[in-house]
Amino acid sequence: MNELKHLKYNIVLNTTIGNKIGMMSAKIAGDNLECVITVMKNENYFSGTIDSYGKFKIHGRLKTLTNNIDCDGEGYLDDISITFKLNAEGRNLIVTGTSVVKVGDNI
Repeated sequence: MNELKHLKYNIVLNTTIGNKIGMMSAKIAGDNLECVITVMKNENYFSGTIDSYGKFKIHGRLKTLTNNIDCDGEGYLDDISITFKLNAEGRNLIVTGTSVVKVGDNI
């Protein structure tokens, strides 16, 4: 049986025009990861895979001030923090964050 887990993080997205504050919610079911990154008043949907150690790979689209950018991401998450890099059409964006939901809480 696949365990369903919900996590939520306060995040900082480091971009070439400065740091952007936001939120990220993640839903893990087995080795599947679905997440929503909310930054600059936009919801950005990503999906991918995650292993039992918290290492993940995701793909999605990031809305910027002027357009939508395809992104691939890779990083690590656990119940306390998240760190990953998004490759946004050749630009590397670093995302870090800390959990805002206690383990076992539903969001």
